[in-house]
Amino acid sequence: MDHLQVQEYLTQGAVLAGQGRHQEALVYYDRAEKENPMDIDIYLSKGIAYANLDRLDEAKTQFEKALKINRTSGLAYFHLGSIALLQGDVALGFENYNKAVANGYDDAQLYYSIGLLHEEKGEADMAIRNYSKAIQRDALRPDIRIRKARLLLQGNHYPEALQTLDETILTNPDVFEGYHLKFCVLMQLKQYAKAETVLADAIAMFPKDPGFVMDRVTLLIEQKKVDEALAVLTDLEQAEETDDGIRRRICRERAQIYAGQEEIASAIASLNEAKALAEKAGEFDADVIFLLTNCYLSAGEYDKVLDYSRQLLEKSQDVYSRETARYYIPLALKLSGRMEEALPLYRDAVNEFRGQSLASPGNLDAYLLRVLCLRDMEQYEKALELLDYVITLQPEKAEPRLVRVTLLEALGRNEEALEETKTVNAMLPEELRRK
Repeated sequence: MDHLQVQEYLTQGAVLAGQGRHQEALVYYDRAEKENPMDIDIYLSKGIAYANLDRLDEAKTQFEKALKINRTSGLAYFHLGSIALLQGDVALGFENYNKAVANGYDDAQLYYSIGLLHEEKGEADMAIRNYSKAIQRDALRPDIRIRKARLLLQGNHYPEALQTLDETILTNPDVFEGYHLKFCVLMQLKQYAKAETVLADAIAMFPKDPGFVMDRVTLLIEQKKVDEALAVLTDLEQAEETDDGIRRRICRERAQIYAGQEEIASAIASLNEAKALAEKAGEFDADVIFLLTNCYLSAGEYDKVLDYSRQLLEKSQDVYSRETARYYIPLALKLSGRMEEALPLYRDAVNEFRGQSLASPGNLDAYLLRVLCLRDMEQYEKALELLDYVITLQPEKAEPRLVRVTLLEALGRNEEALEETKTVNAMLPEELRRK
């Protein structure tokens, strides 16, 4: 047995693996195994190579061989946990990760992986706890901090998210996600002066990043500087380095500005430019088609609404746009005077949305879309009953209350409608208040 020869083979294999040449690396690992079949590093290296070649059963066998040599190898348990997850066995993945911890394996990636598992199971607190442990073990990995920040934002934990993002920027000032996410949080909190400062720092660090130019447009719109926002979009559009992907985003953003100013024809023209750029790239841009559908609905072009809604229902990967399209199809028929055709589609949509609500009680979008279908079918009492449930769960949301006003008016309960209007107007900026 030549220990130096074993190390040389392992080193040669590692060099090849580092170049992504895992099949060739296995040749050297096999040579090392012939020299010394009791070296655990050989089986760990072979297992990683097989995993990178997507030969998961063979990778699993190698890690199990490693455990036969050393039953307390936390690293072997960690890799077995990862293999289990790749093979869809979440319970076994958790079990092996816990064994890795119990056997002293204390790597950041382990806790990050455990965090991802908890996040997938909807256990946000446990996920955040494990992301924090991962950060303690590797303070310079920005991806872990970004993941933690995103999860904190989902739970509306803004101060904690901002602290995490500040730490991200401090430890990794060259990672653009830290600046962008912090900007988004500050915009959500309506802290525009602070958002502007973060954006200035980001643009100084990444002067050619179009994403931050788009963020600037968002800020200008919130500050009611619409003409300035449109000028920034034009400058970006004309820049030499701007590609078609960015131009598509520019068209979409410009369309939303026009729509906000009720210039629907201009919005449609910009969206059609974006649609043409998507088709040129051989892509179906669901965001653009959804916005087009809404614009054509505002313009009263119901044939277009029907066409694009059907496309969204068939092709969109976004659940909200697809399910909204399911409602728009009968709505467009009704508005076209084709209520007889619309009624069975409304009923089908109600049944679909009811099924979604039962499967996922927290899916309030399904409830709200069902309410709209029932309202359009003049089933006002049932619609109001469901809507009151939605408002109980989301009392701070204006949209359900606006729908409630229309239902109360349809039922002739005008005094209640007036009180609800006062409530909803208090939630809205002046320009959006209901008269």
